[in-house]
Amino acid sequence: MMKKLGTAFELVVCAGAALGLTACLGADASYEPIEPLGSQSSEILAGGPDDQVVLYDLPGFSGDSQSFGIGRYDIEALAIDNRASSIRVPAGLRVTAFANPEFGPEAHVFTSDVAVLADVGPAVDNFISSLVVAHASDPQLDAVTFYKDADFSGDSFTFGVGANLLFASPWTPWEAQISSVRVPPGFKVTLSTGWITWYDPETLVLTEDADLADHNFDDKTLSFMVERL
Repeated sequence: MMKKLGTAFELVVCAGAALGLTACLGADASYEPIEPLGSQSSEILAGGPDDQVVLYDLPGFSGDSQSFGIGRYDIEALAIDNRASSIRVPAGLRVTAFANPEFGPEAHVFTSDVAVLADVGPAVDNFISSLVVAHASDPQLDAVTFYKDADFSGDSFTFGVGANLLFASPWTPWEAQISSVRVPPGFKVTLSTGWITWYDPETLVLTEDADLADHNFDDKTLSFMVERL
């Protein structure tokens, strides 16, 4: 079940149909996880060692907390599911935090402490329902990364399995602004120039990293769908 992240997200979760797919998450989409990165055990703690990420249910690193080592953690492993308001990330680690269970759709990447997750954005506080902890130097294997500039540079955002409309708030700044995309192994991305209920859009399917200018698709994307192969 997709979690609503404000009124704008209601427009987003069924973009799969707009891209000609038979379901919101794609007829061939799968939530089977990729190879685990490590142990998925966790425990409620007042803090955590230097090699563990800690989520807190209150701002300022206070309240109930839970620590996570290297690994993938779905909703059943999160004792404070949908309650995290601050996060500690030791140097050298990276957290990819997802809005919904099963590692999708909207994601945020953290490589340092954040005392108030609400300051990151309106839909970040109390939103984490699954997460992946990895070494910061490791390739990003858990989400697709979209870049504003060519050669995987400039501003960027990450997204797990699911769909979004870039012309629906809060994504409007990204409307027709994507120039390159990193697609990890095992993912498929369908980019679209429009919304199929309005007219027949142009689409581009990617299963590997790409500079969109090479495909005559630079700054054209208005909606997209991320699936697992």
